[in-house]
Amino acid sequence: MKVVVIPVFNEEKSIFDIINKVFNHCDKIIVVNDCSTDGSKEILESINNDNLIIVTNEKNLGIGGATKVGIKKALEIGAEIIIKFDGDGQHSSNDIPEFINLIEKENYDFIKGNRFKSSISQMPAVKILGNLISTNLQKIVTGNFSVSDPNNGFIAFKASIFDRIQFKYLRNDYFFENSLLLNLVIFKFKISEVPIKTIYGEEKSSIPIFIGSIKLIPVFLKLLYLKNYLNTRHNLSMGSLIFLLLNILTFIKILNNDLIDLNYIIICVVLYGLIEVINFLND
Repeated sequence: MKVVVIPVFNEEKSIFDIINKVFNHCDKIIVVNDCSTDGSKEILESINNDNLIIVTNEKNLGIGGATKVGIKKALEIGAEIIIKFDGDGQHSSNDIPEFINLIEKENYDFIKGNRFKSSISQMPAVKILGNLISTNLQKIVTGNFSVSDPNNGFIAFKASIFDRIQFKYLRNDYFFENSLLLNLVIFKFKISEVPIKTIYGEEKSSIPIFIGSIKLIPVFLKLLYLKNYLNTRHNLSMGSLIFLLLNILTFIKILNNDLIDLNYIIICVVLYGLIEVINFLND
């Protein structure tokens, strides 16, 4: 069974048309209304279709949190392939069959939409610059240098990936996809991309690029820590072991400055950096 999950927050202008179009390519749709304050709730309730499941959150969970609610519901009803589709009208439902085709016929575990391969000429310059910054940070964090558009919200995957991936390690905000990709890399799932058409309106980013980039740093530091924590638990790679040693030495240094020479910590940082560079060159 193919199930599309659509997180919705104030999408009254687009959600009705999106649902009608998406139904051409799936068995069921799960819409998660993340406490919309516009007319989205009324529009959703007006749609008479037994294959539409509406979940209403009691409080706003963020796009990642709403997506997790939808995925859990999809797993409950026996979904085999889950597609996450945004409710803002920027995706084309006609791209869905290619996602499904790669999973069913080429046995990929996870497919990600790539806007840069087909829609970059329509992408606002501010989005291009912002995505280039976050994309390269993401590549460093996950260790996967082949995915060119990790921030894209149009994704599809086998439901079975959640036999290994735990929801508690997935973020509730706009970095949900980034944290999911990190987990996919850790567990060595088979990943690919699909060029997608993206439709941009007149919207403008309210966050200047420089400020937005600064705000990304703590998020990606947390993701970097999560990667090495999970690697230490599941893969015991050289990089994760050095990262673990670095954490231990730093903790001891904080507790008692005289016990650990700062040079040992610096050596660990340099070694970890060298391993990341080697992984990049070998990818």
